[in-house]
Amino acid sequence: MSTAAAIGFLAGGKAPDYGTLLGRLRWRRAVGAGAQSEMRPGDSALSAFSAADRWTVVLDPASLPVGGRGRFPDIRPGASAAVVRAPLAGPGGGVAHTLRELEAGAESARPGEPEDAAGFPALAFRTADFPPAPGETVEEYLRRVAEARERPANGSFLTWAPDDPSQRERPELSARFPRDVRRLVDVGCGSGATGAALKRRAPGLSVTGIERDPPAAGRARGVLDRVLVGGAEEILAGLAAAGERFDAFLFGDVLEHTEDPIAILAAARSAAAAQALLVASVPNVGHLSLVRDLVLGRFDPVPAGLADASHLRWFARPFLGSALEEAGWSPQSIDGISGAPPPDAESFLASLAGWPGLDPAALLVYQWIAVARAA
Repeated sequence: MSTAAAIGFLAGGKAPDYGTLLGRLRWRRAVGAGAQSEMRPGDSALSAFSAADRWTVVLDPASLPVGGRGRFPDIRPGASAAVVRAPLAGPGGGVAHTLRELEAGAESARPGEPEDAAGFPALAFRTADFPPAPGETVEEYLRRVAEARERPANGSFLTWAPDDPSQRERPELSARFPRDVRRLVDVGCGSGATGAALKRRAPGLSVTGIERDPPAAGRARGVLDRVLVGGAEEILAGLAAAGERFDAFLFGDVLEHTEDPIAILAAARSAAAAQALLVASVPNVGHLSLVRDLVLGRFDPVPAGLADASHLRWFARPFLGSALEEAGWSPQSIDGISGAPPPDAESFLASLAGWPGLDPAALLVYQWIAVARAA
């Protein structure tokens, strides 16, 4: 017996972590689904979609709904609703950095639509409009449904989904390496774009990437000299034990994801040549958007950004410097990078005027970037 509305999630290659489960809860609430189903691309569509009359299927597990409040999209018979991406717009101007700010800016967001169906975070449709064919898989069925997509008439179903920053160079990090570095370790290299950019500008540079995500490591192998898959601390210790020494290390948004950042920095120090250079970036736990959310009683883990659900450690400027020193590195500089301005920053800063010891400049720092030498 079918239910009126249900939500489906395409299963990935691993069990969902708590951040993914929170995202699924937000999807269920936004859609108002009475049932939930986890689907695999190769499952029978006839079996998978027989349980409900209306479906919302989440294609991107990292996406979050920022619009929709229990309403099924208004779509024509025979069409599916492409749930489109909302820009990172915040209320009153600026860029949203937290879920609360995204929600507050959703009403004025102008959704963007990708060129192909693969770019959609989710689809909504009625099963009566798309009867599953015998032998059709979930993947084949959703491709057919996506081809009949239209924008929801009520405009209420918008989502935010993060991109992969490791697929593009991060010049705020790469610019801190001199051209004479010869052996660099990119810890948590992701897809390897920053290391590849450094190689293009520094002939003779050899870049070893360390990455725990196999698909990302596979992409990095196409642009770096060597990519090792696994935990950074163990791999760095193994390189040091094998007698390998490196004159440069990059930790681009990595330390906050580790259980013991000091131990990993120390492992890098054990594989460092004399006067080796280390560049590390971390998100600022004291950023205005996080502070304001906490003042308002909100903290929402999300798939990426300042409140990334996979963050295990949190950094302000003093702790970053202390972690480096404790691990055997001598900080040369720790600079704050503001990034995109948060929404309504001026009014919030004005409300804090007169607060004893307030550092308003630090509230606008999105990331701290440290440059250190082997002590």
